[in-house]
Amino acid sequence: MNERQQQFLGLYRTFRHEDQSQFYQDRSDEFEQSHNEAIILAALLMALTAIVSTLGPMELFGSKLKLMWALFGVLLPALSAALTAYSSLYSFDQQAKLYKDAMLALDKAEASGFDVEQAAANDVDTKLALYVNLVEDVFRKEQGQWGQLISELKLAQAPGEAEPSPAANAPATSPAANTPDASAPPQTTTPDTTATVQTTNAEGSTEQSG
Repeated sequence: MNERQQQFLGLYRTFRHEDQSQFYQDRSDEFEQSHNEAIILAALLMALTAIVSTLGPMELFGSKLKLMWALFGVLLPALSAALTAYSSLYSFDQQAKLYKDAMLALDKAEASGFDVEQAAANDVDTKLALYVNLVEDVFRKEQGQWGQLISELKLAQAPGEAEPSPAANAPATSPAANTPDASAPPQTTTPDTTATVQTTNAEGSTEQSG
C-alpha cells in the first residue's frame, strides 16, 4: 500500500465510517432510552389510575376530597393514553432498531477495512473499492428503510374532515365554454331573392297577356 492509498483509507475510515457509526450508536441509545421512559411512565400512570379508582369510593380522606379523586380518575387514564399515542407516533422502538441494525452492519464492514491493510500491492485497489462499496451500501440501505418506516405510520384523519367526493375532483366547466367567440366573424343571413324575382316575372307575364 502506497502513501496515497494509506491516507485515503485513514481519512475514509475516520471521517466516514467511524463517525457515522458513532452517530448511529448515539441515535440508537437516545431512541431506546426514550422508548423505555415512555413505557415506565405509562405503566406508572396506569398504576396510579388503579390506586385512585380503588381508594376513591372509600372516602378515606373525607368527602371533601371526593371531587379530587374523581378528577384524578379521569385525568390519569387520559394522560396514559396520550403518552402511548405519542410513543407510537414517533416509533421510538422502530427508530432505535433501524439505527442499531445500521451500526451492526458497519461493524461487519470494518473487517473489510483491515483486509485492505493486509492486501498485496497489486490487490490494494480492489480491496479498497470493496471496502468502500460495503460501507456505502449500508448507508443506502439505511436511507431506503426510512421510506418504509414512514409508510407504516398511518396518521389518523382529522375529525370532521370528509373525503372528497368524485364530483369535487371533476374539472369545472368554464363559463367561457358556453359563450360565443367574439373573435369569430358574425354570421349574416342572406335573404332568398330567387322566389321574389320569379313572382315578379310571373305577374308581369299575366299583365301582358291581359
